[in-house]
Amino acid sequence: MDKLTDFITYYCELSTELLESVQQKFVFRTVAADTILLKKGQVCGELAINLHGAFRLFALDESGKDTTTWLAFEDTLVIEPASFLTRQPSRYYIQALEKSEMAIIKHEDLQQLYTAIPGFQAFGRKLMEEVLVGIMCRATSLLLDTPQQRYDRLLESPMYMQRVPLKYLASFIGITPTSLSRLRGRKRL
Repeated sequence: MDKLTDFITYYCELSTELLESVQQKFVFRTVAADTILLKKGQVCGELAINLHGAFRLFALDESGKDTTTWLAFEDTLVIEPASFLTRQPSRYYIQALEKSEMAIIKHEDLQQLYTAIPGFQAFGRKLMEEVLVGIMCRATSLLLDTPQQRYDRLLESPMYMQRVPLKYLASFIGITPTSLSRLRGRKRL
C-alpha cells in the first residue's frame, strides 16, 4: 500500500480520509512473466500502476510481425491509453515481461472517484499529461533520431538492457535484432 500511496500523492494532494477512499478502489494483482493482460480487440478497462516488474505494449501486423511500442517499469502506468480513454477496442497487446505486481483500478471506479472527489481529478489529468508527453517524445525520437541515438538513450537506463529481451529492444528502437547486434558490437570496441 505504501508504493500506491506514494504514487497517488505524487500526482495529487488528498486528505488521509480521501486517500483511503481512493486506495480502497484499487486491487493488487501479481502476474507471471509472459502473461498477456490485454489482447487486440479488447477494451482496456483498467488502469494499472506497476509496483514491481516490467511490461510491454506491442502490436502485431497482418504478417505476424511483432512491434514493441512502449516499455513500462516500476512506478509507471500499464495501460493502452487510446482504448482506455475512448472505450474503443485496442489495436495492441499488453504483456508482462517478468513476474510483476500491480495496483489496478477499473475505469468505472476511476470515473466515480473523479466525480466524488474533485481534488482527485488532478491525478488523472497529470497522469495523462505525462503519458501524452511520453508518447510525443517517443514519436519524435522515431522520426528524427538515428537508431544509434535511440540505442544510446537506452544505455542511459540499464534496466532496459538488463530486463528486456533484445528482440523487443530492437523492435522498440525501430531496428532488426541483427542491426541491434551491430550497434552493441560497436559499443564494445
